[in-house]
Amino acid sequence: MAAVPYQSSADTAERLIAEAMRQGTSHLTTGLDEPPGTFLRIGGRDLLNFGTCGYLALEQDERIQRGAVDAIARFGMQFSVSRSYVASGLNLELEELLGEMYEGHPVLVYSSTSLCHISVLPALLGAGDHAVLDQQVHFSVQTAAQLVRHQGVELAMVRHGDLDALRRRLRRSQASGERVWYLIDGVYSMFGDVAPVEELVRLMEEYPALHLYVDDAHGMSWYGRHGAGYVFERLGRRLGGRVVLVTTLAKGFGTIGGVAVFPTGEAYEKVRINGGPLMYSHPLPPPMLGAAIASARIHLSARIGELQAELAERREYCNGLLAAAGLPVVSDPRTPVYYLGLGEPEVSYAMVRRMLDEGFYVNQSSFPVVPLKKSGLRFTLTRHVGRDHIRALVEALAHHLPRALHETGRTTADVRSAFGRMLPGAGPEPAPEAGAAATRSG
Repeated sequence: MAAVPYQSSADTAERLIAEAMRQGTSHLTTGLDEPPGTFLRIGGRDLLNFGTCGYLALEQDERIQRGAVDAIARFGMQFSVSRSYVASGLNLELEELLGEMYEGHPVLVYSSTSLCHISVLPALLGAGDHAVLDQQVHFSVQTAAQLVRHQGVELAMVRHGDLDALRRRLRRSQASGERVWYLIDGVYSMFGDVAPVEELVRLMEEYPALHLYVDDAHGMSWYGRHGAGYVFERLGRRLGGRVVLVTTLAKGFGTIGGVAVFPTGEAYEKVRINGGPLMYSHPLPPPMLGAAIASARIHLSARIGELQAELAERREYCNGLLAAAGLPVVSDPRTPVYYLGLGEPEVSYAMVRRMLDEGFYVNQSSFPVVPLKKSGLRFTLTRHVGRDHIRALVEALAHHLPRALHETGRTTADVRSAFGRMLPGAGPEPAPEAGAAATRSG
């Protein structure tokens, strides 16, 4: 089914990460004298912040901070007991508010999105099921998927966005009646592209065996009514019976934690009773629950639309500048996650190092988080940055890209060859390359 072949990647990953650290583009540390916002203080310098994921800048909102402080004063720092024994009333209040955001769908909250995946996937998938993973689905999903292999679930990985491979697997399932779970992101964390929701809905109508498991962590808060996220909105704000949605409170929402949204009460109860981390891991502590409750109330108010509109205006401005500059951007212009395709890791090191020297904090992306020859520069937009900051960033990107290519002996033709049809106006994409950390799942 056009599966991406297995490749032992640990040695390659270790070498490339070590090189990124040597070049000063990875594993950096902020100072302690001011909170991250418009600037990040790194190495004694204030860098314009284009690399964090607090898209709506809610992590600095006074109401959310006050919610955390009030919860500490009332309940202390922790509630150290398994939810199988007793759940905090704050936990239940948060789940009720999130349920309102998701039109009454049942919700469970976790201390992290990774624990959410570890809880939900083994509880819902079982012997005879098939799990098909998109090559770029978040690594936390790939890690959790390994647990279901031991339950008799067959795993396969396909090239990023390859719905033809998924369709071939679905055709085989018609005769057997086996369920096929397609594990994807809603907004992909590196390339910044989006799931083809409408096409997947049509496939679900055609193939009753198809179930979707979607991690929409990067789609939450900045998109949709109540900030419920890209996928939930594109689905018409209903999950139907065969879509499980997982998201995070740790990005646009402004706090911390993972969220699972279930299509049915039956699926919810199955995970609530059997979802491992709900029994053996600690719940969110009171200060984080208090902060999340405050954020949920903001999301359920008219204020969320105003915040979304402010970010959308910045995004449209940035998109116009990038298009005018002719930069090799592969991300979807509807998202606040941007990916400048560069190709070989050496180019990404050179480009990100130049941008850091210029005073901009951006992310260097290479194997294992993306395929080896699809390295690039990732940056994000938040409400922390304004038009002047965005214009300065794009001007610096346009200035340094040809110089970084020349420095590493590469050309724009090499970039086009690496990214193929992912680039606007480009020709067909070349054959898929093995080599992302994702290949460890297939």
